[in-house]
Amino acid sequence: MKRVNLFDPVLAREQIHQALAGTGPAVLISSSAKFDPESENFKSLLSEKTIGAEQIAVLIETSGSSGTPKLVALSAQAINSSAKVTNQFLGAEIGDRWSLTLPLNHIAGINQLTRSINLGTTPAPSDGEGADFISVVPTQLHRAIQNKDSLFNNLLAAKKVLVGGAPTSEKLIDEALEFGISIVTSYGMTEMGGGCVYNSLPLPGVEIRIDGNGLINLKGPMIANSYLGDSEATKKHFQGEWFVTSDVGQIINGELKIIGRSDDLIISGGEKISAVKVESLIRSHYPDLEIIVIGISDIEWGQALRVVVAGENRGLTLSQIRDIVGVQIGRFAAPRSLLYLEQMPMIGIGKPDLVLLRSAQATEEI
Repeated sequence: MKRVNLFDPVLAREQIHQALAGTGPAVLISSSAKFDPESENFKSLLSEKTIGAEQIAVLIETSGSSGTPKLVALSAQAINSSAKVTNQFLGAEIGDRWSLTLPLNHIAGINQLTRSINLGTTPAPSDGEGADFISVVPTQLHRAIQNKDSLFNNLLAAKKVLVGGAPTSEKLIDEALEFGISIVTSYGMTEMGGGCVYNSLPLPGVEIRIDGNGLINLKGPMIANSYLGDSEATKKHFQGEWFVTSDVGQIINGELKIIGRSDDLIISGGEKISAVKVESLIRSHYPDLEIIVIGISDIEWGQALRVVVAGENRGLTLSQIRDIVGVQIGRFAAPRSLLYLEQMPMIGIGKPDLVLLRSAQATEEI
C-alpha cells in the first residue's frame, strides 16, 4: 500500500494506473496524517480478510459532512467500471481529455485521472483548457458564469460538463444551459465510485430503489467493498449488493429526485422543518449569494435553523429572511440566526464544514 502523491497529477495518474492494472501496489488517497500506510496498525487492518482486503486497489478517505472520516475500500474492477461506464454514457472517445479542475484528495478528483486512463490520455490543466470533459462543483460553475473567466470559456468549449458534489439549483442549471454549456448533473458518492446517477437517471448497470425509510439505495458494479476497519458502518450501509445512502429521495417517472439528507429534518418547538426546503426558498430570492441553511441546538426551541451566507455582505438581514420564510412556509420555520462569512469553510468537494458553522458566533440572532 502506497500513498498517492496528490500534488503531482502525472505521478498520481501513474501510481493509480499501476494499482488498477495490478502492476503496482494498492494506493491510499488521503491528505490526512492520521492514515499512515506504513504503520503497524494500518497494516493489521489490511490483513483482515473479512473485509476483502485482497481485492482492494484503492483506499480513499471520505469527507463526511460532520462525522469522522472513513476509508472506503474499492477494487480495481469497481474503479474501472465507473470510469468505463461514465465515458461511454457521455460519449467520450479514445483520445479525449478530462480536466483537472477538482482536487485529487476526493473521489471526484481521482475520477478525472481514472477516466483519462480509460481514454489513454493525460488530463488537461486546472482551468480546463483543451479539455473535452470537465467536472465542477456548483460554486465553480456559478463563479465561472459570474466572472466570464478562462474556466467559463473552457466550459463553453467542452463536449460535456459534469456538475455535482452538492445540490445544484435549477436556476444555475438553466443559466448554464442558456449560455450554451452542456451541463450534466451528477449524483453519487465515494462508496459508489463517485457519480453514478446522471441527469437523474442511473448509469447503465446501476439500480436505484427507495427503502422503507425513504432512503436512496444504490447498486452497481462500481460499489465499494467496505469501510476499512469499521465493521459497524459497513454493516449499516453495505447490505448485500446494495449501498444504503443517508439521502432521502423519490423515483418519479423513472427519475431520481433528491429530497435531502435523512438528518436534514429538525424539530423546533415540536414542529418538523426541512432545512433544504427553507434553503431553496431563500436561494430563490437571492440567487447570486452563496447560501446554506443548517440546524443548530437551541436552548429554548431544542433546535433552530441558521442561515449561512458566504461572500460580500450585501446588507441581507435576518429580519428580511424571516419575513420571506414566514410568509411562504410559516413563522415556525423562520431561521433564528444569520452567519456572514467571507468564504464558506469546506471539508471536501462541495461539503461545508458543518461542525464549524454550527459552533461559530452568529452575526445576527434572535
